[in-house]
Amino acid sequence: MNLLGLLLNMISMLPFPILHRLSDVSYFLVYVILGYRKKTVRENLRRSFPEKTEHEIIAIEKGFYRNFCDLMFETIKTSTIRKEEVLERCRLENPEFVEKLFQGGANVAGISSHMGNWEWLSLALSLSSRFKFLAVYKPLANSKLNKIVVGSRERFGAIFVPIKKLKVILDRSHDQPYLVGLLSDQAPHDYAKAFEFPFLNQSTYFVPGPGVLCVKRDLTPIYGWIRRVGRSRYEWKLEHLDEVIPAYLELTQEERTQVDRFSKAHRLSQEETVRALVITRKFVRRLEEEIKMAPQDWLWSHRRWKSR
Repeated sequence: MNLLGLLLNMISMLPFPILHRLSDVSYFLVYVILGYRKKTVRENLRRSFPEKTEHEIIAIEKGFYRNFCDLMFETIKTSTIRKEEVLERCRLENPEFVEKLFQGGANVAGISSHMGNWEWLSLALSLSSRFKFLAVYKPLANSKLNKIVVGSRERFGAIFVPIKKLKVILDRSHDQPYLVGLLSDQAPHDYAKAFEFPFLNQSTYFVPGPGVLCVKRDLTPIYGWIRRVGRSRYEWKLEHLDEVIPAYLELTQEERTQVDRFSKAHRLSQEETVRALVITRKFVRRLEEEIKMAPQDWLWSHRRWKSR
């Protein structure tokens, strides 16, 4: 184990009360002293909540940085946290949900976001189902750090799949039902091939992958939300994401334009593209609802609207 890995492992073995004190110190350094991405965070908040006063914006901002620092140490803790601690600190409201889908013969796409502690959501999913859990991720540039991070994420049975290898892995996954985990609120790389929806008072592009994957692989889409209920304590729930699929002519003119463009870009039929759009639109609406309920829990330091 290299020096970085040794240091992170030593920190991870500390009890939560000490980790929370370290987080408090980090908050002072990251927010008060360094102002890490403060300009980006405040601009994102102002654009997303134009109805809020500056006092309210700053209160959300401070809450975000406190949670962000807790998240850093919770993520480090991932490498040594015990199963019992995960299940006790990350409580699932409906543990039978995925099992019923698998028993019905479905393969599942679990679509979620950078809310709360998405790292622990992966751990909790691993422990909540006896079926294969494939978590899609983008490898870190630092290979040594990437190996450490992936190793901690896979401790309880999850298989972390680099996004470029997903097709190959799914082609081989015929031995048992599987759930593909996707974080789908990041900015897309190719805006010409992305869906666009109103989101937090702004026109926003969303990655098309989850909807396309559900259509091409005949996956059942579900939404996984996670909510902070205390320091390093969360509750989460899974729910159906699919809606009744409307006919093409029942869409708005703007949506039909998107379908026409999207079907050509991804070589999908009109019907397939409408379903991909509806899945993505439902995810966007649910995510917006969750963010409005707990705005301090979303990852505001990400330059989500950089397409401007």
